[in-house]
Amino acid sequence: VIVDDCSTDNSIEVVESFSERFNGRLKLVKLPKNTGTPGLPRNVGIQFARGKYIAFLDCDDLFTKTALEELSTLAEKFQADIVHTNDTIRLWSGKRKSADAPEFTDFNEMVNPANWSFTDWRRPNPRPQPVAAPTWLPAETEKRLALWLNWNYRWATCASFCRRDFLVANQNFFPDMLGAEDMLFNFKNLCLAEKILQVPNINYIIRPREGSISRDKKDFDVAAHLNRWLKVLIDGAKEFDKIMSRIKFFDEHSDYRYAVIEFFFQRTLHEIPRIYSKVPAFKLNELVKEKFHPDDAALSAYLFNTVNVYRLQIIQLQRELAALKQRDVVSD
Repeated sequence: VIVDDCSTDNSIEVVESFSERFNGRLKLVKLPKNTGTPGLPRNVGIQFARGKYIAFLDCDDLFTKTALEELSTLAEKFQADIVHTNDTIRLWSGKRKSADAPEFTDFNEMVNPANWSFTDWRRPNPRPQPVAAPTWLPAETEKRLALWLNWNYRWATCASFCRRDFLVANQNFFPDMLGAEDMLFNFKNLCLAEKILQVPNINYIIRPREGSISRDKKDFDVAAHLNRWLKVLIDGAKEFDKIMSRIKFFDEHSDYRYAVIEFFFQRTLHEIPRIYSKVPAFKLNELVKEKFHPDDAALSAYLFNTVNVYRLQIIQLQRELAALKQRDVVSD
């Protein structure tokens, strides 16, 4: 299933040229209007899919030659709802990450492990080594959340190979968001799937491309950037709150409920601070106020609590600094 979100090049012609090779199995869906998000076209793909399993491939990326065979074989063997992978191969504009590496012209070179550059996903701690063999994720929600909150469970869309009837039965579709929609999707999978198999297979090739939506830094519009990520924060807070409100575990563990929201904000807020290096905070104040209303309770509560926690931390640091200065004066 290929969903065309109003492409402006010859993508449709390329897809149609492959139609005969697939003997009617290739489905091209042309959306009438560009959605501006990756999540909504994926939802269309889920609805049109008729296979037993679903994998997502972004337009810039590649599977290794045996990726789907490996994942579907594991899913069948272990009868898993989700087969989850924690690593990818990353190619920078068709090259290895080192500046002097040659361009890849041969697919076999591209998937040669010697040419791989692993993703670090901005983890605060060194990433643990991949598991040596398939392992079941713990059944307990608390243990699963501990993995997620410690960056040991990737939420990228390509990380999850899903059984279609599991997604449909749980109505797990991507939220209509301008970013972080994959985090919401995989969070719901993590909470609801009975059987999640974690495997060491590395079979997805990410090709970061200059000029893509996620990397286009030209003509940086401060207001547009701020509005986009504030909307992601507001929409994400509502979506997480909605998911957790339906799961009994979070009624009994408000600490985890708060930790999930905090994790989401910490992961998403990194897109915003660089704005403040370009524009003073007071000039952005009106822009920020426009985005908030009573429905934003989850976000507002988090921000209020965070500001006060940071304020207490600053007060404590000031006291410790004053004590150190006093001690220096006495010693002199």
